[in-house]
Amino acid sequence: MNALVAYFSQTGNTRQVAEAVARGLSAEGCDPVHVRPIEKVGPDEWRGCDLFVLGTPVFYYKEPANVRAWIRGLAPRDLVPAFAGLRRGKPAFTFITHGGNPTNTLRRLQRFLGAKGARVLGSFECFGYDTYPIYLKSFRQWGHPDADELAAAAEFGRGAVRQAERFLAGAPMAEASYPFVGGRTFRLSILCRRPILDWTFPRLGVNRDLCTRCGACARRCPTENIALDPWPAFADRCIRCYLCERICPHNAIQCDWRFMTRLMNP
Repeated sequence: MNALVAYFSQTGNTRQVAEAVARGLSAEGCDPVHVRPIEKVGPDEWRGCDLFVLGTPVFYYKEPANVRAWIRGLAPRDLVPAFAGLRRGKPAFTFITHGGNPTNTLRRLQRFLGAKGARVLGSFECFGYDTYPIYLKSFRQWGHPDADELAAAAEFGRGAVRQAERFLAGAPMAEASYPFVGGRTFRLSILCRRPILDWTFPRLGVNRDLCTRCGACARRCPTENIALDPWPAFADRCIRCYLCERICPHNAIQCDWRFMTRLMNP
């Protein structure tokens, strides 16, 4: 059985978990196991694997916009008729990293992948440190994922192989079940959509007196949204992660967080 682990990672947290899951898949007999960021996985490639795993961080109480767009761009896979008239899809598993409340992210991933012909059989979640800028730069869950969480991710990978084997052998298996999370965080997840984020959150700017055009922002941007032209120029693929502002070695990428900081940290 061969496996594909596709992931999106802003800071490297989710990549670490993806690699740990892959180690578990390999230890349980999967061969080969391909581990790649989603931007390097074509829309048809997932069809060729026997077991599919997707991992993402949680931004604004849900999957980042680029992950959502990537799933929707996947080539649909025909469902295969099975026993007792049931229709079976490709066995799939999901995992998320988060610094706060993931709300209904796993439910959403299941729905999106199900529309492409996958059957999500299980999921894994763990902390990753939260780099949201308005928390007064004091990042939450620092040090995560830790060694115990990565070991648990590897064990999740081993269990995924066993589940997928039973599923592919025709055993009746239910999809993963996730309780619905409502309340304030659910309402926030609905509000935090791109038009509102673009209108509410500060815009990125470049201080040319400080910028040396070193290209660090363009190299590290997880969605390749920044190009040197000859100064950093921002396209329309921004997912409001603000990594560029945080890692600029000369503090040349700037935005005004005063309103949001007062709002979130009274």
